[in-house]
Parts: sequence; C-alpha cells; structure tokens
Amino acid sequence: MVVGNGYGYGYGEEGGGPIIEQTSSSPSHYEIMALVRLLAAGLGVTDGEGDEPYLRQIRDSLAEIKGILQQSHDASEVLRAEAQTVLEAHAESAQQYMQVVDQPTPPDFDPFVAMPAGTVVRDLPDGGRLFTLADGVMVRLGPDGILTAIASSGEATVLEPARGGVVTLPDGRELTLKPEAVQVTHEAAGIEGLPLDIDPVLTAQGRYRVELPGGYRLDVFQLERTAMIGNPAGTSVVIGISRIEGVGEDIEVRLVPGGAKGFAAMESGHKGVIEADGTIHIALANGLDLVIHFPDGDDAGGVPGSGGPSAGICEERD
Repeated sequence: MVVGNGYGYGYGEEGGGPIIEQTSSSPSHYEIMALVRLLAAGLGVTDGEGDEPYLRQIRDSLAEIKGILQQSHDASEVLRAEAQTVLEAHAESAQQYMQVVDQPTPPDFDPFVAMPAGTVVRDLPDGGRLFTLADGVMVRLGPDGILTAIASSGEATVLEPARGGVVTLPDGRELTLKPEAVQVTHEAAGIEGLPLDIDPVLTAQGRYRVELPGGYRLDVFQLERTAMIGNPAGTSVVIGISRIEGVGEDIEVRLVPGGAKGFAAMESGHKGVIEADGTIHIALANGLDLVIHFPDGDDAGGVPGSGGPSAGICEERD
C-alpha cells in the first residue's frame, strides 16, 4: 500500500519532490504542464542552478502559454468570421425570398409596354399571345406579328401601329408597343446602305420610317412604291417612278434611257435615279448612298408590297 505524504494521491517520495506526470491525452496538456511548473516554483522547487535560470524558465513558459492562447484566439476569430459570413448570406437569401413573396412578378405584356388594369395574358399554342381586357375586349398577337382586336361581339379588326408605336383600339383606347416590337431589319424594309446601328421602324402596314443623321427622315411606302425624304428645314421630297415632286422646294427631273428617271432636289441637294422597275438609288445630302427595293408584283400575288405568294398556277407542258 502506498502512503501519501500530504500532497494527496499522485505524489510520492521518489526523487525528494513531487512526481509530475509528463504525458497526457488532454488537448490542454501543455497549458496544464506550464501551470504545474509554476505551482512547483511556488512550492520552492528550483532547477538546481539558482533562481535566475528558473525565472527564465518561468518567463519562457509564460511566453509559450501566451503563444498557445493567441493561436487559439486567432483560430476562434477565423471561425467566427466564417460563421458571420454564412449567417449574412442566409439572411440576404431570406430577405430576397420574402421580397419575391411580398412582391410577385408582374405579368409580361410583351410586346406592349403596359396594359389596362385587370388584363389577363395567355400564350397561344401557335406562338401568338392573347390579351383579354377587363371589359372582355381581346387583343391577339399572331405569330406573324399582326395585331387583331376582337370586340365582345366577336367582330375582329386588324390594328396598325401609328407613329411612336401606338396602336388604337376601335373604341379609341391606345396601347403602346415596346420600341423593339416595331423595329424591322433593313431587308424587311427594303432599304440597302443604312448604317448598322440604325433600324427602320414599322409605322403602318407596308410603311417604314428611318431617322437619319443630320436631322433627315426617310419614309418608305412599299405599297405605293414611293419614298419621301424629310429635311431639317421642313421641306420634303417625294420620289417614285410615277411621282417625283418637292414640297417646299424645286425638283429637277430628267429622263434616262431605258425608262429610268433622274432627279435632283435644288435646295436640299438630294439626287439620284429611279429605275424602270421602281428601284430608287439616292445620294442624300448627309453623305449616305441608299438603294430602296420594292417587291415584284409576281412575288406579291399581283399586289405590290403585300409580300404574299404568287397567285399564278404553273402547268407542265410537253
């Protein structure tokens, strides 16, 4: 049996002093051992070489404890920062979710900027869209881009966009189209030579408008096979194979062999040639050279500018 000497269990007489456990599975083993060394110093235990070396050992032990505690603090700060980042991310996600719940996504009225309150929109199987207004009037957008108003009585009316992309219903109400909804390609308008960043705008069925540099404006009337140039001074030039005239200025016209006609606007300075088939070559005063093409009568089913298929029937002959 082991008899204690007043220090309690874990202490004996071997070596004339306390027996200190040098190994431990505790994660704080080094901190505990350093504290035990300080306790031993308090009990009068020295390193056998005088007080000064042992005081140096105590200072080293304190520095070691400080370093370990600093490392633990730094690790805790890193974990705290990471946890704070995660919490902030979760809070932001929750806030965004609540905003979506509180503010539902407004209905998509494309190609219109807006529709009257109470309008219900539905996508059609053919790619078109149907807008049903609160009073029962419907507006149908066909896959070909044609707008049709359908009254409560069932009467259908084709709508044409006016200047500025505004369409007017039969009852007088106006609907505004998005700018991109009335923009067309250069080929669709039949205009060659336009800058790439300028797009024609559909103003009515078969009618296109282009705002040009320098304050000039070009209107192309496919059905009438004519074009009109608006000048910054307020004058206009109307040109076509069957009509060449100026509004507010004089136009000089000359005949060209082959049925073509040449023209020159005396005040604005535009000039060009109109071929016998109606194609217009024009050199504008702002430096642009344009060619305006019109559909052939055969391609339009006998109706110039309609763009429809030919109504002719081909027969195979021997």
